[in-house]
Amino acid sequence: MLRSLNRLKHHSTLASSILLVGLITGCSKGSDSSNDLDHDHSHTEIESSGRLALYNADTTSIDVLNIDDQQILTSFALNGAAPRLYTSPEGRYAIAIQRSDNLVSIFDSGLYIEDHGDHLHEYDETPSDTGITLNGIAPTHYSVHEEHGVIFNDASDGNVSSIALLSDEILTANSAIQTLELTNRMHGVAKLINDKVFVTYRDLSVTDTTLPEQVERYSFDGNDFTLDTRYTEQCPALHGAGTNEDYLVFGCGDGVLSIDIQDANYPAVHSDNPASFTDGARIGSVYGHHEVTELIGTVGAHGSNTRHLYFITPTAAEVITAFDLPNDDEAITQGFTPSGDTFYVLAQDGVMHFFNTTDWSLADSIQAIEVAQLSLDSGEAPLVITSKATDTLYVLNPNAQEIYILDAEHAELVETIELDFTATSIAWLGLVEEHDH
Repeated sequence: MLRSLNRLKHHSTLASSILLVGLITGCSKGSDSSNDLDHDHSHTEIESSGRLALYNADTTSIDVLNIDDQQILTSFALNGAAPRLYTSPEGRYAIAIQRSDNLVSIFDSGLYIEDHGDHLHEYDETPSDTGITLNGIAPTHYSVHEEHGVIFNDASDGNVSSIALLSDEILTANSAIQTLELTNRMHGVAKLINDKVFVTYRDLSVTDTTLPEQVERYSFDGNDFTLDTRYTEQCPALHGAGTNEDYLVFGCGDGVLSIDIQDANYPAVHSDNPASFTDGARIGSVYGHHEVTELIGTVGAHGSNTRHLYFITPTAAEVITAFDLPNDDEAITQGFTPSGDTFYVLAQDGVMHFFNTTDWSLADSIQAIEVAQLSLDSGEAPLVITSKATDTLYVLNPNAQEIYILDAEHAELVETIELDFTATSIAWLGLVEEHDH
């Protein structure tokens, strides 16, 4: 069922449609009584749909927009190349990655939760620049698993790749960010799962590509890294990784490498590409959710803004199978909602498809972006991000200077935010009561 957003488009108050209500308990001050912990705390509600960090290409700044009233709260000047913006694992911080400037900058949304022992306390403050920066060489891939994020620094000729581990807790405490230096330069990726770091490896004898071909596993005790093993299973032209509850999957030039993260030995199995793949086709990115058995891999031509989708099911006899979109369309971007109930796909014709992840049936489709306002040129392709608190999508269309807010559960347009500048990157920031996997 395809429904046009033109008929749904409206400018109602966002707070009445998508509302993150944080129930907090106030702190009592000034009591010297030994029964201080026994008194009743007052209750205060913070009602917020969150904030959006936007890269303003006109002023070369990061603007923080309050979703509920659509006002810019503050702007941070950012020198150098246009960044890619990401959200910290628990939603408080914006992470700005400037690959060509060898720089990662961290900004505080002002929305956060503190554990006060007998209660959780939510805060709504002015966004700020933390002053925390990382200076790894060519920071590129950023991946999250539960409460930890990993930045992979590709490095340059004459240098070696490295990774940096972070979390909201580390950033809040301004603690030392742990790093691991590798043995070669590569366009790689890493995941921290429990106390194990899985990171790509490129042998020094490989000189025809910077893509890795193997995976290493390290133990991490919070301070030091210890190499456990280098997997003998090959994964040539490795690019992209994703996880669900049971498996970590890497995309390879000739298939996928699946590591069982529930087995204490973390065994790895390589699965070949299906015969239907054309020469040069490979899984380039992998998407997973802890509540969903199947992972999704993307296959697209280098430099293209569209791609084909494939199911990856490590336990199946045929591990990689086609994920067919209506009208044989290709995808611009895709992902799971926070609940895992829905997998969304923005197709090349501007239609947003919503799939039920229980049986992968097509639940609904709506025209998210009108074709006349859709541009797939480099730097102008639309971006889709999700709230970490609700199944809400934020579709940034740089070509039209608009953000479309979609309710993924009901497949409806909730709000259109009209910008007076060109935004080229976006990240959601806000309150998340539980860890997002």
